[in-house]
Amino acid sequence: MTSEVDDSRTVEVGHRPRGFLGWQIVVVGFTAQLVASGVIFSSFGNFVRPISQQFGVSDTLIGIGPGLAILMIGILGPLLGRWLDRGWTRRLMILGSVLTGSGLVLLSYATAVWQLGLLYVGLVCTGGALFGMLPATTLIANWFVRRRGLMLGIAYAGATIASAAGPLISQAIMDAEGWRVALRSLGLFTWVSTLPIFAAFVISRPEDVGQYPDGDEAPLERADIPSQAKADEPVERGVLEGTKTPQELARDPILWLVAIGFGLVMTSPIVIIGLLVPFGLSLGFTALQASYFYLAMAPFSIFGKLVIGGLADIAPLGPSIALTVLVNILVWMILFSDPSYPVFIATGALYGIGIGGAAPLHGVVIGRCFGRANFGTASGLGGLAAIPLLVMVQFLSQALKAVTGSYHVSFIVQGGLLMLGGVLLAFVRIPPPEASAEATT
Repeated sequence: MTSEVDDSRTVEVGHRPRGFLGWQIVVVGFTAQLVASGVIFSSFGNFVRPISQQFGVSDTLIGIGPGLAILMIGILGPLLGRWLDRGWTRRLMILGSVLTGSGLVLLSYATAVWQLGLLYVGLVCTGGALFGMLPATTLIANWFVRRRGLMLGIAYAGATIASAAGPLISQAIMDAEGWRVALRSLGLFTWVSTLPIFAAFVISRPEDVGQYPDGDEAPLERADIPSQAKADEPVERGVLEGTKTPQELARDPILWLVAIGFGLVMTSPIVIIGLLVPFGLSLGFTALQASYFYLAMAPFSIFGKLVIGGLADIAPLGPSIALTVLVNILVWMILFSDPSYPVFIATGALYGIGIGGAAPLHGVVIGRCFGRANFGTASGLGGLAAIPLLVMVQFLSQALKAVTGSYHVSFIVQGGLLMLGGVLLAFVRIPPPEASAEATT
């Protein structure tokens, strides 16, 4: 009996290759997060001014790019999640790398503003959705159950590193060769750094190569292994027992509580990107000094991802979620107090811990509530609520600043949104590992 996997190879279900291959999946997830974040979001701000000057348009027009990128990822989420849950991960990630790299290269030859928008949204962002956060987290969720939080934390660390290194590298290339060469370099980097890894290492689920999550020697009676491994009758490839339709998932209120609750928590990084440096200038810091907030954030964000992600695997999730929400609220309270420069930088470290822990916690909650069989679909559907929320809150923060002439109202509102997110998540009954959708029968 064979089981076709998404790279068109077949392996015997009963044959287990030497060594657990989940570790290479963590490398794939880390690489995907690093590259997608680095070329789509982290470096974007460096290109705004030179491109707006080149085409004679306002910075604001070019600056809406990240909002459009987030919307595109949200629109594609439900369909992409369904494909991922059906085992198409490898081909999707390869296609995504090709599209993003091609889009960046073609952007360097753009001669009109409409071409910039079409290429960035149509190729760069679409490609990033196909190989970035949702595919990376779904892969890891399929390969790890008991250690899912820690492994998600490691993968998310790629995005954190990109947020620190991406702008510096892009700016160095622009200073030396111009923005067009910098875009071509990012496109080439996307291809070189991802295509070989995706082609060689992406395997949708451990069962596709005769292994089981966490490297366990699991019995074939597990409820969450592919159905074709439990019966001689052919069934649709890649479908796990317990798989629900998108309509069934959409009727579950827990899905929307999780999506909106974590969506409200994750509005903090979107808001802080647009407000932090101008706020630092208003306090008398230089733009460079204000930017050191992010350098202080990066190592502590990685620390938060690993520590809180690891704790999520062994400790109740409620206290970890509450701590993450409270730390993020504290950050906005400190900023509201117009801190001195040392306190401002220390707040960056505190922010790193708080926001760093949110991402792996979200993945663990999705896995506990909906299981491996539905991780991609549930995540994608949740994006329909969370993604527009992120965009609206970003616009709201800018509007409040424009109307009031003060950052403090935006800071108060942001703290209130975080508190609301924490309250919503408090109503989510999260199954313990042994009672989750991934329990054995």
